[in-house]
Amino acid sequence: MIVIVQPWFSAFGHPAQSLVNLARLVVGQKEIFYLISVISGNTSIEEAKDKLKLLGKVVDFSVNTPSIREGTLKALSSLKKLFTSDKSIDSVLFLDAHLVLLAALWPFYAKKRIRRLGVVYLKGPERVTQYRAIKYLLSMFLKRKEVVLFLRTEELVADWKEVFPQANIKCFPSVELHFDDELVVVQQVPSNIIRLGVLGQIRPGKSLEWLVPLFREHRSMGKLRIAGAFSQPTDHELLSLLDGFEGFQDKFLNEEELLSVASEQDYLLMLYDNWDHRMEGALMFLAARVNRPVIVYDKGWCGRMVRTYSNGVLAPSDHGQFSAFVKRLPYSGSDEYMKLLEGVSAFRQAHSGDSIRISFLDAIEA
Repeated sequence: MIVIVQPWFSAFGHPAQSLVNLARLVVGQKEIFYLISVISGNTSIEEAKDKLKLLGKVVDFSVNTPSIREGTLKALSSLKKLFTSDKSIDSVLFLDAHLVLLAALWPFYAKKRIRRLGVVYLKGPERVTQYRAIKYLLSMFLKRKEVVLFLRTEELVADWKEVFPQANIKCFPSVELHFDDELVVVQQVPSNIIRLGVLGQIRPGKSLEWLVPLFREHRSMGKLRIAGAFSQPTDHELLSLLDGFEGFQDKFLNEEELLSVASEQDYLLMLYDNWDHRMEGALMFLAARVNRPVIVYDKGWCGRMVRTYSNGVLAPSDHGQFSAFVKRLPYSGSDEYMKLLEGVSAFRQAHSGDSIRISFLDAIEA
């Protein structure tokens, strides 16, 4: 029996949908409990919760806020109750967690028969190891025989192993793409206008600060579509330049809406500033589902994916060169664009299908 824990199920964004995607991948393979956080009155995640119930056993626990600290603490309390009620549980996987809090409290909540505690962490080791006491705490936690730290990219794995060489650290297979027969591959309609999309959370750091003025000034350059909801109210104030921008849609998009808007673009932009470039970008998986190339900086995981699969175009780091860069982009329907779509297909095949399911099950069981 495996318990998969998502303390961020009710958080803003798409952690709930990501868990549903994962459940679809492993349905019928193992007996799984899904332990999820629920904020009273948050109706936006009810659909995802209902879908999850069709794919496995669901146990929820109440939280007052989307705080990962609160979610981790209350998840541990709920886990202890599950350990008492079901003696067959021998493996736990936290898809998100407050790593330091989990490291400090796990010894008080763990039961002796737990064979595996997997923890998925998104970032590098620098912030959580800047204090000696915390670094020592993490070192003791990661040395426990049942603990495996999962990172999203090989770049992050390499840096964590350098700090904690004795720890069991692995790369976590991405499950953002469904099986091949479930992929939403939308055919492109040829156009002589370049259509670029910035989708998902609207926040500083997605290059909107300079993209919006650029497209306002050079309307003939192409169409910029921005769609999604602000990640927090203060972000609206910081990005007030979006007010009145023709291509902006201020709305939280569910999965179907996100796929629909993405399919209307020629390219999806992933120009992230003030970003840990070792991290993966979820938008690249969305682009693969709708058969669209991406535009990224030649940095970290995103740059490595484009260099490996040719599923997009590498943008100049100098913003002043971006207008000329857009004018050189292949139009949809051209031979050059079709070659990019071949790269999208290669990326999609490498990150979907039975091999990903096998890799995921191996990761949580090995």
